[in-house]
Amino acid sequence: MEDKQNYRGWLACILEGRFLTVYITPELGGRMMQIELGGYPYFFNNETLHGAVPTSERAGQWLNYGGEKIWPAPQGWGLPDHWPGPPDPVLDGGPYDVLAQGSASGKRYIRMRSQADPYTGLQIEKAIELSEHRSGVSVQATFLNTSAVVRRWSIWPVLQLSTPDAVKGTSIVSCPMAPDSQFSEGYKVMHGLVNNPQFGRDGHNNLLVSYEYIVGKVGLDSRANWVAYTDILSGYVLVATFNYEENAVYPEGTSVQIWTQGSGQVYSRNEVRHFPHDPLDNPPYLEIELLSPLFTLAPGESASFAYQISCCKVPRHYHVIRKTAFSVAVSSLRISMEKGDLRIRGKYGVFSEGTLKIGYKADSAPEVFTPIADLEVSPLQPVEVDVCLHEAEMPWGSGVIVQLNLYIEGIFKETIDQHTYVVT
Repeated sequence: MEDKQNYRGWLACILEGRFLTVYITPELGGRMMQIELGGYPYFFNNETLHGAVPTSERAGQWLNYGGEKIWPAPQGWGLPDHWPGPPDPVLDGGPYDVLAQGSASGKRYIRMRSQADPYTGLQIEKAIELSEHRSGVSVQATFLNTSAVVRRWSIWPVLQLSTPDAVKGTSIVSCPMAPDSQFSEGYKVMHGLVNNPQFGRDGHNNLLVSYEYIVGKVGLDSRANWVAYTDILSGYVLVATFNYEENAVYPEGTSVQIWTQGSGQVYSRNEVRHFPHDPLDNPPYLEIELLSPLFTLAPGESASFAYQISCCKVPRHYHVIRKTAFSVAVSSLRISMEKGDLRIRGKYGVFSEGTLKIGYKADSAPEVFTPIADLEVSPLQPVEVDVCLHEAEMPWGSGVIVQLNLYIEGIFKETIDQHTYVVT
């Protein structure tokens, strides 16, 4: 990794891997300002603030640069155990010191630390690692209690995502809802319209947020450990993954929150706030927000929360419905008999280069994987499976499990999808 370079007028540390480029601005609250896959920028960057830095003249203003940052939760005003930001001159807008940067073990990394914040009692350390061989970034945030009293905080990563052209319904966030959710709908509206048309569900028990430039916020107690953003016009996907802790206490009972910036009204900061329908003054974006459990920290104690970002391309006009360790699905495996042939179809994205081996295991020989076709795959290309098992090759009268098996450098990694079918 090279030393700081210019990125949109800011000084940035740049991590470059085989698939991703990550721009980090330590002076602006330690933000990960941008992630690009094949030149596609995922994060919202506020064009009106390109090159801007905190100054005494801007004291008390929130400089909403965009990108990704780490905040403390719960957020609130008037209570000492709530964070009354943004703005926040230390944790949100203050400089981070770069402690280390370089490369090792196939990863490029940077480690930073904020100043100590007297209000929250916190100092934040943030480590970012970019994989050389996967389209993924790992982040670990650590809260250190630098005060003389016990503090209780949640670690709150906030990812501001671009909504290209703010076209209605083309920027989508999906996240699995808990089957036994404490919320009657599987989620709860936290800000804005109760009947917000952006919030709903798909046919796979996922919360679906379809961005329409309406201000609002929704939270859910998801235990599935992932939340995905899809730009369905281009097919670019970003997935944030984390570890949910059973029986832990989360802020407002939510492990994931989604904010949609747009026009309308919300009650916040002890007043009704109006957001104009003006994309210049009120630029469009949405937020994926992750929350750790609430940590009780004695003076000098620390706690950490790790999460990962993975990026890929999927076929256009679909959203993520399921995630595995190395892939996402936007249309599950479908099998049909057509003109005497067994047709196998599905749509996916992957986070590493490899070979997708398409084949089946028959009831008569369950230990034998019979290959049908190989497909070379990459994070930079959508994965569309559409192959046929011809009539003469089929194990008639037998049940088969059709599998899509991913191999990386010749080593089996996982079955990204499978489906059972009886050949009759």
